Amino acid sequence: MKPGSTNPRALALQSLLLVIHDGRSLDDALATVLTDTAVCDARDLALYQELSKGVCRWYFALLVLLKPYLQKPLKAKDVDLEIILLIGLYQILMMRIEDHAAVNETVKLVLWRKKPWAKGLVNGVLRQLIRDGVEIKPEHDEASYPQWMRDTISTDWPQNHQDIFRAGNCRAPMTLRVDTRQRSIAEQIECLADRGLVASAHELVESAIELDTPSPVSSVEGFDTGQVSVQDAAAQIAAVLLDCEPGMRVLDACAAPGGKTIHLLQVNDDLDLIALDQNPARLKMIEQNLARINRQARLICGDAANPQVWHEGGLFDRILADVPCSASGVIRRHPDIKLLRRASDIARLVQQQRNILDGLWSVLKPGGLMLYSTCSIFKQENERQIEWFVDKYDNCTEQSLNSVRWGESRALGRQIFPGQHNMDGFYYACLHKVAIGNKQD
Repeated sequence: MKPGSTNPRALALQSLLLVIHDGRSLDDALATVLTDTAVCDARDLALYQELSKGVCRWYFALLVLLKPYLQKPLKAKDVDLEIILLIGLYQILMMRIEDHAAVNETVKLVLWRKKPWAKGLVNGVLRQLIRDGVEIKPEHDEASYPQWMRDTISTDWPQNHQDIFRAGNCRAPMTLRVDTRQRSIAEQIECLADRGLVASAHELVESAIELDTPSPVSSVEGFDTGQVSVQDAAAQIAAVLLDCEPGMRVLDACAAPGGKTIHLLQVNDDLDLIALDQNPARLKMIEQNLARINRQARLICGDAANPQVWHEGGLFDRILADVPCSASGVIRRHPDIKLLRRASDIARLVQQQRNILDGLWSVLKPGGLMLYSTCSIFKQENERQIEWFVDKYDNCTEQSLNSVRWGESRALGRQIFPGQHNMDGFYYACLHKVAIGNKQD
C-alpha cells in the first residue's frame, strides 16, 4: 500500500487514529479522510465505514480480548499497532471475512506504517486468537463501555442496564420523518417501494417510518423537496410535545442542525419562530435545511444561557430547550462517544444545562411552556436536573407526560431507553411557567 492508499483498512486506521489518538469525532474523522482520499468503489467505502465504526463500538471489549495475547503493553508511540490489531480482531470476530484474509490484510497495514519489526507480532497474535477460538460473548456488551459509563448506567438503571448496554451495540435504523401535510405515510412508503426501498410505519410516532436497510438520502424520494427528512423517531416527539398554536412566538434554542426547527414549521401554521445557536457554522446548516423545505425562520447567533446579549425584547410562548448533553442515548449511532466522553464532562454539562435553563426561563411568558430535551440516559442530566429546576423556581410546574405510550414514566419527565420502540435514548420534560415570583438560591 502506498502512502496515499485507498485501501479501506488503511483508511480505517487513519480515521481511528484521529479518534483515539487525537480526540476527533468519528464523523469528523471519516469526512477528513474521505476528503483527502477518493474512494470510488462502494464496497470499499462500506468496508471502510464498517471497520471504523465497528472498532469504536467494540473498542473496550476488543482490548479485553487482546490483552492476554500481548506479552507486554505496547508503547504509547505504537498506538497505531494497537489499532491495527483491533482492526484485525474485529474482522475475525464480527465480519464475514475469511480468517486468513483478515490476518494477511491486517499484516499489510504494519508494513504500510513502516514498522516491519511488528509483522511477526501482529501475525502471531491474530493467528493465536483464531486457534483459541476467541469470540464475542453476551458479557462483552457491557465490557464494550468505559468503566465510568458502565458504573453510571448500572447505578441509574439497575433493572435495565443490560438491555441498555446491548441496545447501544446494535445498529440504529434509518428513520425518516414524513411531512404528512404534503404526503401520507402510506404514500411515502409506496414512493420508496417504487425505488426498491422497503419501509414501514413506526409503531408509535405518526410521522415516522423506518427503512429496512439504510440508504443514501439521494435515493430517498421526497428528501430534496422537504417531503421527507432523516430524523430518529424519538427526536420527532419534540414538535408534538411543544403544542404550538398559530401566531405563537417560539424559540428553538440550541437549534442546529435544524431538524426540530423544520418539524415545527411543517406541523404548525403562522409561527413567529426564532432558531438560536451559538455556532455560526452550525447556523449555516439550519439555513440550508430551511432552504430545502422552502420555509423561513429568524436565525440568531447567540448563547442560550445569556439572552441579555441577543434577546431583542418580547417573551416567548414556547421554548424548546434541546440542551447540550453527554449524548449517552445515541451511542448506537455514534459509537465514538464511548471513547471521547469522559466522566469529568458530566459535571460541566450539568452546569451548562442549568445556565441555559436559567437564561431561557427569563424570556418565557407566564403561562408559557418550555420543553426540556436531551439525548441522554444519565439521570443527572435528566430527571435530577428537572428536580433541581422545579425546586428552584416557584413559578415552575412540571406537566405530566403519563398519557403518552412511549418511554418510561419518571417522577419528573419521561425517559426513552436506547432501542426502546426502536428509538434513540431521549428524555423529555414539559415545564409550565405560572404567574408567581421565582425562588432565589
